[in-house]
Amino acid sequence: MFWFWTILTLATGLLAGLFGWHIGGHAAALAFTLGGILAVIGAHDLRKHRHTLLAGTAFFAVLGWYFGGFAFAVLTALLVFPVQLAIWEFSLKKSVALPMLLLGSGTAWWLGWHLDGSMTGLVAAALTFFAMVGIEDYFLQRKHSVRRNFPILGWCRYGFELIGDELRQYWFMSDIEEKPYNRETRRFIYRSAKGINNNLGFGSSRDYRAVGEIHIMPTNFPVSERRNRGNRLAPLVIGKRRRVPYECPWPINIAHMSWGALSEEAVMALSSGAKLANIHMGTGEGGLTPFHLDGVVRRVPFKQMAAYHWRSFLHSASLKFLAKPDMPQGQVVGGGRLILEIGPAKFGFRKALKDAFRGIGIDFAPNKMLEDDLRRLAKAYYLNGLDMELLRELAEKDELVALDLDKVKRVMENPQIVGGMLKLAQGAKPGQGGKLPKEKITPTIAQWRGVPMGKDCYSPNAWDEFNDAETLFIMIRMLQDLTGKPWGIKIVAGQEAEVHKMAKLYKEHKDGPDFIVIDGGEGGTGAAPVDLADHVGLPILHAIPDVDNILREHGVRDEVVLIAAGQMAKASDVAIAIALGADAVEIGRANMIAEGCIMAKRCHTNHCPVGVATQDPRLRRGLDPADKYVKVANYNMVLQRGLLVILKAAGVSNPWELTRHHLKVVTGPMREVYMDQIHPYPDGSDGKRNPVLGAIPADDPEHNDRFGPKLIQLEVKH
Repeated sequence: MFWFWTILTLATGLLAGLFGWHIGGHAAALAFTLGGILAVIGAHDLRKHRHTLLAGTAFFAVLGWYFGGFAFAVLTALLVFPVQLAIWEFSLKKSVALPMLLLGSGTAWWLGWHLDGSMTGLVAAALTFFAMVGIEDYFLQRKHSVRRNFPILGWCRYGFELIGDELRQYWFMSDIEEKPYNRETRRFIYRSAKGINNNLGFGSSRDYRAVGEIHIMPTNFPVSERRNRGNRLAPLVIGKRRRVPYECPWPINIAHMSWGALSEEAVMALSSGAKLANIHMGTGEGGLTPFHLDGVVRRVPFKQMAAYHWRSFLHSASLKFLAKPDMPQGQVVGGGRLILEIGPAKFGFRKALKDAFRGIGIDFAPNKMLEDDLRRLAKAYYLNGLDMELLRELAEKDELVALDLDKVKRVMENPQIVGGMLKLAQGAKPGQGGKLPKEKITPTIAQWRGVPMGKDCYSPNAWDEFNDAETLFIMIRMLQDLTGKPWGIKIVAGQEAEVHKMAKLYKEHKDGPDFIVIDGGEGGTGAAPVDLADHVGLPILHAIPDVDNILREHGVRDEVVLIAAGQMAKASDVAIAIALGADAVEIGRANMIAEGCIMAKRCHTNHCPVGVATQDPRLRRGLDPADKYVKVANYNMVLQRGLLVILKAAGVSNPWELTRHHLKVVTGPMREVYMDQIHPYPDGSDGKRNPVLGAIPADDPEHNDRFGPKLIQLEVKH
């Protein structure tokens, strides 16, 4: 075929050049020769689009240059390039937009040509085309946030993506250079979210032999995928001692992200996506909101709204003789299971000091508080982290906020909330409380959180209720008894002595936090100081074996579930984290990418261009949660399928059979070492653990195939 296309290209160029020379001399010969060659190149690579776009644009530009000069050539190219993109879009999605665009542009060209001339016709066609594209982008389509927020200009991103391979190959960075998620990883997430082919062609781009690379060791006798249970897992039981334990269906879940840091549309999409993927998500320390609970509310279909308006018209026209129709309401998709996060600021569960005093039968009187009253207050609200002098000082300044235990108990009765978590630290900024920049604080958020407008919202960096492991365990036991559900903590691995102390308390009390979320130092957030983000806290792959080993050393590893979080994006990342010692993982930023984040790194400015991490209504409108929640679900189901494939390859039947001996790490040129030699197990267990598991769910052929949950295909791409 190579020779066929080569001969065809040369022959077409020669014949076109002869035709051009015959009708117009040397200039026409050159133009028609170039045009013929470009036409064959475009036809040859028609299915791959990007070369066709370049060849087609150049072809028509050459014709425009010959027939109308340089200005005509530029206008022709500007019109032809987006027309080809529209044709490509139409060929994939069968949208009515393309026929409408071509009809409108053709009509404008005909009118301009007849009224004034050919140049006027071309200008009119171009202006009409772009105007109609802008209307469709801004008002009609809802799938592409960039185009919805930046009509017309947003198409440039898709055009450059098509020729990205060529640009990067010769001019710019490679697919695996960008941080924190490289282009190859983002492409994997985007395609997974759309339910389309995310396979790799021509081999991995990773430097397989680079120092630090971790490889999962396969077996030559994998677990047969013919087994029925090979497409599902037994649920992991969290809180085995609680009245209402949580059976976690998958060890892959959505990390804690707050409304405020994220838009309400982003939170809704994540929550409904979690429901569709049968996983849980964390609320973040911004508090539990209706966006978490209800998830996505679908738009009322156009026909239903049209029928409503027609019946309303008939109602009015009949002088209200006919019955007035009810306004149709959008379908509530519903949110997924939730783990409630409470931070030191207690957003959503704050109890003012005067109300706290009233709750124990004491009138609040600043500067007149008795020592006994303060002690009663501290005992009633578990303020074990404050001495009497500091408690008095904070009370007199009215800077103390107590945890509303009655509200915590009432909210936790909702079956959608499967557990709670106290945040001790956050991976991206340990030692600093949460921060919501003033640019992102709307009147609604200010009222919800109980903070002023126009000022950055900083959470306290430490709890008033506890200041060491003993007082932390007292607080956790109180919440477990109060709600009957699992409660855990979020930590950043640092001082090992603190983890040793927790392990000793587990052994002493035979109880403690039901789970520990280990947040890696590479964790993400909407706003973090550079010094903390860059250098404070252990990376997640270093932190997991440290915490796991300390618990094993004290013989309490099976008493607590370890959950890891920190820059994971693929099923292989999940498998490595579990093999190192985690029982489950939570993923944050990759889920943001799945719902449309383009990693613009403007989370802290309120100018997120796709509406994910902003409160600006103009930018939020670009994110349609009814479209994005399916993408979030697809992405997580791709991870579930990928994890099942890795388990079979490693020869194990469930994730908790993975150990560090399933991993090898490159330590030098032509040298690799088993991970259990680098991080040996201190208890002689060889990594064995005994998690409490529920019953394996029954097979569901409607929603599962042999590899796991079936995806929902949203787009067709080659």
